[in-house]
Amino acid sequence: MTVRWTTLSGSSIGSVHVRDQLPLQDAVLTWTDPNAGHAVVAVADGHGHKLHFRSDTGAALAVVSAVEELRRILPEVVAADDPSVAEELLRTAADGLVSTWGAKVRHHVEAHPYAEAELALGAGEDVLRAYGSTVLACAAVGDLVLFLQIGDGDSVLVSAHGEADRPLPEDPSLDGLHTSSLCQPRPLEALRTAVVDARVDDVALVFLCTDGFGRPRVDSAGWWRETGQQLLEFSRSRGLHWLAEPAQVGGDDTTMALLVRSDVAGIDRPDLADTVPVPETAGD
Repeated sequence: MTVRWTTLSGSSIGSVHVRDQLPLQDAVLTWTDPNAGHAVVAVADGHGHKLHFRSDTGAALAVVSAVEELRRILPEVVAADDPSVAEELLRTAADGLVSTWGAKVRHHVEAHPYAEAELALGAGEDVLRAYGSTVLACAAVGDLVLFLQIGDGDSVLVSAHGEADRPLPEDPSLDGLHTSSLCQPRPLEALRTAVVDARVDDVALVFLCTDGFGRPRVDSAGWWRETGQQLLEFSRSRGLHWLAEPAQVGGDDTTMALLVRSDVAGIDRPDLADTVPVPETAGD
């Protein structure tokens, strides 16, 4: 039986950004191959600081670049069907992601040159800084699940029993205030990758989310475990209605993308859409 993966995603703008009339800084992109059952998801969080005044565009370019580069390596991942080879290919994709993102940013600057006020902020000396963004991405190819991440946010896998785990190592530079970024001089130094073989480790679904989701949680260290259980239940029923709540409470944008494995007991939902919009909150 071919292992098939379904993608779901949603975003909600933070209340602080609404108050300050700022655009959504997060971005998300999903892709699926309905014939082979492969899938790729990516989320990104633009920094939003005044020095990163085009970070919403930077995040959008980051998810496009991530999906492009992960899709590029899929044929070789399938052919090898070997976690160690997949790890090497994943690093190739990450290198391509950084190069592709930088090229897309420079192309955007050529089409939309910096204004005098923006140049006064130093945008001319550091062309990429204005577009600063994190990026998290995952590709599911049969039984292999590939993760890459630069910056903050959470990458979590959940077993069929609802047990959650974070497969990526910690980034020691993350302190809750600062994050690694695609716009830093050597972003690959902050790269974290992992390859999980679902034939060895039980994997029912994967979720990626920006830091705006976990930040307002009381249990900041372990909220993702409970969320993993909830998402598994959701995948067996349907609904992403609670994604808007953290954005309202914490004030930051929130974005989540899921990869759901269709052959897990209780999950057989070919009708699941690639993108699930976040419902309006009461009173809107």
